[in-house]
Formats: sequence, C-alpha cells, structure tokens
Amino acid sequence: MKSQVIGAAVLWIATSVALAQSVVQPTGNTPRFPKAYKDLEKQTKPPSNNWLLDADDDIERFRRLQVIAGGTDIPMWEIAHRYEELYVAIQNNNWEMGVYHWEKLQDRLNTAGMKRPARTQNIEGMFLDSGVWKSMHDALTSRDAGRMRTQFQVVRQACIACHIAEKVGFLNDSSVFKRTESLPR
Repeated sequence: MKSQVIGAAVLWIATSVALAQSVVQPTGNTPRFPKAYKDLEKQTKPPSNNWLLDADDDIERFRRLQVIAGGTDIPMWEIAHRYEELYVAIQNNNWEMGVYHWEKLQDRLNTAGMKRPARTQNIEGMFLDSGVWKSMHDALTSRDAGRMRTQFQVVRQACIACHIAEKVGFLNDSSVFKRTESLPR
C-alpha cells in the first residue's frame, strides 16, 4: 500500500512538473517566490517552474509536497463531491454509481485521518466503525430505494455531527448540505 501511495505521488509530481515546465512565464514578470513562504528564499537555485526539483534536498521537496497536499481541506472537498454524487445516484436509482462513490468516500475519509490524526477518532467513530458506512453500503447493494433514502439522511446527520465535534460546525451551512436536505421522490 505504501509503495502504491509513493508511486501515485511520484506520478502526480512528475505530471505536475512536466506541465509546469510547459507554462510560459508572463512577459515582463521576474520569477520570485511568494512572500508567504519565507523558507523558499533559502533555496540556492533561482525561482523557476521546477519548484519541486529546484529544492536543495529531498527533505525540502517532501516539505513542499506536504504544504501543497494540505490538511483535510482537499480530502473533504473530494468527500463533499462524492457525497453529492451519492445523492444524485440515489435520486437516479443508479446503485452502481452510488456504491462506487461510497467506496471512494471511505478512502478519502481514511486519507483525511492520515493527514490529521487528531480527527481519526471522529472519522472512525462516527462513520467507518460506527455502522454508518456499512449501513449505507448495505442499503446501496440492496437496491432498496426507500432504505437508501433513509440511510442517506443518517449519513448526512453523521457529517453534520462530525463537523460540530471537530469545531467546524459552520461548514454545515455549506450549499452541499442545503442541496441534500431532502431526497425528492
């Protein structure tokens, strides 16, 4: 698993670097590091589109990767997308799509826990180990529309409760929760 993650990261990095190298510098602008990242000024090479390869060592490269990977913001953005796709799948009776997004959602929750270990207890306790994840999966594979609709509301409430427990309850005012408040018949 670790080698798969590293392999995926290396592929992503190589693609990002190749794309960055193909970008033309804006006319008249001298490349410089963003003011927000003072540590970049320690780099011996001048700023370029090779932002990762130009780092002085692997420790700095990994630090930069950790900065761009962020905390739970990116996995939660992906979770919100898959949550909404699950909602659409249930509306359209597309069980296969629902299962697909629900299983991917589990991966993203685990990624969020890896990136922010203090949140793992709520991720596992409110979703993965509590029966919420399995109950939604079972509802989807049953192809029982009523059961899926009921279980989706349980999932929605678990999301809301988790945000409150993590002291980010303001996220419950997000448009995704307003759009998924009820499932039209």
